[in-house]
Amino acid sequence: MSDAQALLQKAEKKASSSGFFGMLSSSTRYEEAGDLYVEAANAFRLQKDMVGAGKAFEKAAEMQLKSESKDEAANTYVEGYKAFRKVDPSEAARLLIQAITLFTAKGQFRRAATYKQDLAVLYENDLNDLDRAMDAYDDAGEWFSNDGAESLANKAWLKVAEVAALKEDYIRAIAKYEMVAKNSLTNNLTKWSVKDYFFRAGLCHIANKDIVAAKRSVEEYADADPSFFQTREFGLLQDIISAYEDGDQERFTDKVFQFDQFSKLDKWKTTILLRIKNSISEEEENIL
Repeated sequence: MSDAQALLQKAEKKASSSGFFGMLSSSTRYEEAGDLYVEAANAFRLQKDMVGAGKAFEKAAEMQLKSESKDEAANTYVEGYKAFRKVDPSEAARLLIQAITLFTAKGQFRRAATYKQDLAVLYENDLNDLDRAMDAYDDAGEWFSNDGAESLANKAWLKVAEVAALKEDYIRAIAKYEMVAKNSLTNNLTKWSVKDYFFRAGLCHIANKDIVAAKRSVEEYADADPSFFQTREFGLLQDIISAYEDGDQERFTDKVFQFDQFSKLDKWKTTILLRIKNSISEEEENIL
């Protein structure tokens, strides 16, 4: 029998035993069982049995809750999440939710926000649950903002916008991009990024096939930040709107190509622009 298994059995025996003093000894018994489960979990880690480690950490957290050690239990759930992270993302998410619930109950929203963001990454990249990912990023943003961490809040909200647009939930994406742009206008460290947020929001308007709203919004962006009027991003939005209205796919492609020579388009922008290009093609077919 391995050391990990021996420790696990010892922990289970301790957790289920009842001392002579009954309830008076239960708290100490649970504390000792929790410590043994943690030892077992770490032994499983050394054996590279991360599933065994995750399960043992969860049992340890349960013992800690029974002994009213909620802070310790929250941290142990986090350790369980880390153990499951690469081998069972679904279990990792479940344990992380337990930890977040305990952190928020204690008013530790800054820590909860950090782990909520980790949960969002799990949903987005490992579980392909984009709706839950967006909601988790959104919660993280709110909690960061309430704690005065505006930079971290904006980062989380930008992820909401990015994922929403890829899911074709353009209204939600636009709202987040515009909110972050507004938050960034008066900050010397972030105002240089405003043109990118406005550009992304404008692309979402066009991808949403609402050219009237796109025109109005691009004008509003230039009013909010006069320097935006002089950027290549503003010029490309104007060119795309014009090409879209004229159903000119060739002009659209040419303008995007010229822009890409100076400012390399990332994967997200390329995806949205391709959708717009396809929309122009659909409009042409409808006219014919």
